[in-house]
Amino acid sequence: MQPIVNGIKKQYRVCLQVERVNFHAETLWHEMIAPIGSPEFALLDSSENILVRWVGFTEKEEFVEVLSPLCGV
Repeated sequence: MQPIVNGIKKQYRVCLQVERVNFHAETLWHEMIAPIGSPEFALLDSSENILVRWVGFTEKEEFVEVLSPLCGV
């Protein structure tokens, strides 16, 4: 089973940069997504401000609803 992020990367690669972040790794992203430890996705602008957060189990359609208008898909 492919993680949902792989499909998002492929579908929106022409207009978005998708990065997978391990919550347990101490990275510059760690502070942005803390304190949530469940699966989380965040849409950031070019200044790395969080525009939208999805927490927990998320259907692909929820991503498509937000990302498609941004990419003209």
